[in-house]
Amino acid sequence: MKTITNYTETDRQFYPTPKEIAKKMLSGIKWECIKNILEPSAGKGNLIEAIEEEVVDYFQNKWVTWGYSNNDIKKEFSIDCIEIDPYLRAIIKGTIEKNYENVKVVYDDFLQFITYKKYDLIVMNPPFRDGYKHLLKALEMQKNGGSVICLLNAETLKNPNNALQKELKAILDKYDADIEYIENGFSAAERKTDVEIAIIKVFIEEVERESDIYNGMKKAVNIEVMPNEDITDLDVTDFIKMIVTHYRIETGAGIKLINEYNALSPYIKKSFEKACYNYPMLELRMCDKSSFSINDYVEKVRLKYWRELLSNKKIMSKLTSALQEKYQEEVETLADYDFNEFNINNLIIEMNASLNKGIADEIEVMYDRLTEGYTYYPECKNNRHYYNGWKTNIAHKIGKKVILPTYGVYSSWSSKLNIRAAYEVLSDIERILNFLDGNMTADVDLQSTIEKAFNDSITKNIECKFFKATFYKKGTVHIVFTNPDLIDKYNIYIGGRRNWLPPHYGSKKYTDMSEEEKSVIDSFQGKEAYNKILANKGFYLSGADVAMLTDSFGH
Repeated sequence: MKTITNYTETDRQFYPTPKEIAKKMLSGIKWECIKNILEPSAGKGNLIEAIEEEVVDYFQNKWVTWGYSNNDIKKEFSIDCIEIDPYLRAIIKGTIEKNYENVKVVYDDFLQFITYKKYDLIVMNPPFRDGYKHLLKALEMQKNGGSVICLLNAETLKNPNNALQKELKAILDKYDADIEYIENGFSAAERKTDVEIAIIKVFIEEVERESDIYNGMKKAVNIEVMPNEDITDLDVTDFIKMIVTHYRIETGAGIKLINEYNALSPYIKKSFEKACYNYPMLELRMCDKSSFSINDYVEKVRLKYWRELLSNKKIMSKLTSALQEKYQEEVETLADYDFNEFNINNLIIEMNASLNKGIADEIEVMYDRLTEGYTYYPECKNNRHYYNGWKTNIAHKIGKKVILPTYGVYSSWSSKLNIRAAYEVLSDIERILNFLDGNMTADVDLQSTIEKAFNDSITKNIECKFFKATFYKKGTVHIVFTNPDLIDKYNIYIGGRRNWLPPHYGSKKYTDMSEEEKSVIDSFQGKEAYNKILANKGFYLSGADVAMLTDSFGH
């Protein structure tokens, strides 16, 4: 590059950046976060060349192995530069722009520069005398987010002698700028000076922008401040009210945006021609289609919120896995219905009807799974406990402990335990026991319990709501029930439905029974246990309590 020897009055403040100083300025930059760069006092292009070299060095090892050349790497970045001196500007245009097609001279006087373009990084070595003005301008440009790296006369910061310099010092303190002072930094430079310099690095976080349209819709539905907590953690009734409110805000804001875009479209055409194919430069589209109506948008938002409702664990955990699967499969049809409390309540009524209709069958299916479903597994053969049933000798019941096979809890290729697989083994058991219990036992989050245990490498005696579970690598889980009264209720419920117990079970005293009836009672549980049943008929002889699903919604 040509060396300048005859400096004129206009370039007395021009001190080309030495290579060593440029490397210090550019050290520590995460270039993968940078796309658009501004060099607002470009001089002969020393910093531009340093940026190009740094970028290539940074990405070369990674990107070249992917087939990228150095030129490919450079093209990933855009460098705009500004230079007030016409002679220096000519040097950049004559050499830099020709060598680097991603570099463009965009203006002459940075202090007068106005742009709507957003820069990720501004790198600058402004004139020493007025450098503070240039840095203030750069910080103002980046106030909504971005980085600034500036080489400045150290005296400006150490002894600010005017209002602007004092303002600069306050702004740098506000942003907690990284400042490195260097003596004799230009002692061996192309143009020498003994001035102490400062390398200033400022990173400004992206400003979180607010939407006027969204805020307007919040006021329209009388919601001034939305809660910070995850709305899925709210009580079910509050959750429904909150999610309906969110739906109304999002839908209303989206419709306002669509209407605003349609009104703005005539003013943002691709050209000034009035041809029928002259479309707007900006495109408003949904995730899966380029053209859409307000009704299309509303349908998509409805579907989003119905899906959210049917993924809420406090709602869906009350349903059996078969019913959960049914409603998940049918969720697409709900997009035809507005998302409001009336339609949600109707869905809840339907869920209750489905639950009431199918719960008895679900309880029996689970009973068979716990007693005889896996007896062909050697370790599971003792799940079924026999007793002499009424007019039969093949009656059976659940004991204190059952063993079930598990699939995928222990991975064949990873040491990490599969929380989902473990949950699927246990969740329906807990759900059925919940129905029988009438939700009287304090709730325990099964998935969180398993997750915490597995994360702590605990696989034995994991305490769940109604049982302790121990998972073994050979592919089984041992379940020990901790509420024997509830298991007794389960056995009585199934025994009654399948006519394994005497017809007058629970209505006759033991002493009033025939010898045949006493024989069944003795085989099933014994006189003492039977008298305990008679003393608490309300618990032991009631069926599955499915009213709790309705109750949980506040109805």
